[in-house]
Amino acid sequence: MMLLTLPCFDYKTKQVLDKTYILDLVRKKYVLLTPEEWVRQHMLHYLIHHRSYPKGLCCLEKRIYRGTRYYRPDIILRDKLGVAKMVVECKAPYITLTNKTLGQMMQYNRQLAVDYLLVTNGIDHFCWKWEANRGQFQAIRNIPTYQTCAMTG
Repeated sequence: MMLLTLPCFDYKTKQVLDKTYILDLVRKKYVLLTPEEWVRQHMLHYLIHHRSYPKGLCCLEKRIYRGTRYYRPDIILRDKLGVAKMVVECKAPYITLTNKTLGQMMQYNRQLAVDYLLVTNGIDHFCWKWEANRGQFQAIRNIPTYQTCAMTG
């Protein structure tokens, strides 16, 4: 798999026939190792071990409904009360992050109303914070820690 700009970590994989699976840090089961999954697992490791997000407050690919459509954000981070605080969209490393990617996240946010949006392809990472006084998201330089994220709102 491709080298990312996220910290390396000790991961476990297994082979089944001609496919490789990686042990998911949160779901505690092996999932197919795709380029997007490689990014998701690295981002999860970073959020849990470097930004102090509790594993139990990370939701992966949870269906959310909006009207007649449903969406599956890659990662939703919640506070201790279960309120969604950040949504993370992971793309494969070869995918260029565009306004279309941000638009996809805004669809999720219409249902979740989070304080932070994060999009990554494992190489580039972009994060925005909701500024209530301006009524819009503002780009921020760093991915917030759990303590910062949980206290926002």
